Amino acid sequence: MTRSRTLVALLAVALLLQTAPADARSQDPTTARQTARARKARLASELNTLNASERQLLAAARTLQRQVDAETSAVAAARQAAAAADAAVAQATAALARTRATLSKISNLLVARAVATYMSPRKRDPSRVGDTRDLAAAARRQALLDSVAAGESDLLDQLQAAREDYEIQLAAAKEAQARARARKAETEARLAALTEARAAQARIAAGILRRKREVLGEIEQQSRAEAELSRIIRERGSSVDSGTRNPGGCIWPARGRVTSEYGRRWGRLHAGIDIANAVGTPLYASKAGTVIFAGRQSGYGNVVIMDHGGGMSTLYGHQSRIATSDGATLNQGQLLGYMGNTGHSTGPHVHFETRYGGSPRNPRGCLP
Repeated sequence: MTRSRTLVALLAVALLLQTAPADARSQDPTTARQTARARKARLASELNTLNASERQLLAAARTLQRQVDAETSAVAAARQAAAAADAAVAQATAALARTRATLSKISNLLVARAVATYMSPRKRDPSRVGDTRDLAAAARRQALLDSVAAGESDLLDQLQAAREDYEIQLAAAKEAQARARARKAETEARLAALTEARAAQARIAAGILRRKREVLGEIEQQSRAEAELSRIIRERGSSVDSGTRNPGGCIWPARGRVTSEYGRRWGRLHAGIDIANAVGTPLYASKAGTVIFAGRQSGYGNVVIMDHGGGMSTLYGHQSRIATSDGATLNQGQLLGYMGNTGHSTGPHVHFETRYGGSPRNPRGCLP
């Protein structure tokens, strides 16, 4: 059974390897790029604003803005094309109306002549000249009849030409009408896509605004605890700052994804790295050292601070449960708590800081 499953899996992989290049070759670069952009925009519009990171929200906003700009230009072009198609329909309809009028006029003339001929039929055959005494009168009647016959022939020719023009113009009008309908459908589709993109953009913008408020609230609460944390580090941590900045040697304190980097966010300093995962995810000592604080702090919730000597300390905030205590000595990678959502937090994560002489530094410089 295991062998057969392996064969099936290998066959599936082989099929994928065979079909993928063919699909790529079947699309020209421009089409492939448009397909990729459309897929990226669709994924951005489907982004869950509650669970997305700030970086994902901002990237989605940029993607959707590009889509809105592109669709706005496409809608404008489609409207121009639709207007041109409508103008072509109007011209074809006007030409058709003129040709119809000509046909009607010629047909009325032919009918009038036919009625006149019926109402005043010829009494005798004008070719039999011997039946009349007035040869001049017979000649005049023959000339008149020839003139009428010629006129009718001319009218028939005009009627035939007008009918041919009518058929040509009718075909042109139908073609213009079909083109106008196609342009209208394209414009409506573009408008629908633009409306959808704008709605998604508004939703993402609302998510960004909500996240901004949450993050600024978290930073504000953490800032309020700065003085107390600095006091704890000064009083309980190593008093000598070696002057070395981010010397390395740390490990990641938890498994998860980084949802927020160290740095300024909307004008405020975010003093650490946020690593998100499920509540209860184990947290480990990033470096060997001594626990100088394990308890609850405003903003940080359940927090552990470790001193590593040389003025370096690390901080682990928002824990659901602390698994160590003040004064404990921990080896690198030893359990110190569990990820949570305590304090002022935007979701389950650990707020990880590295400090030197009590001042925060980017943890990336210490992490592998």
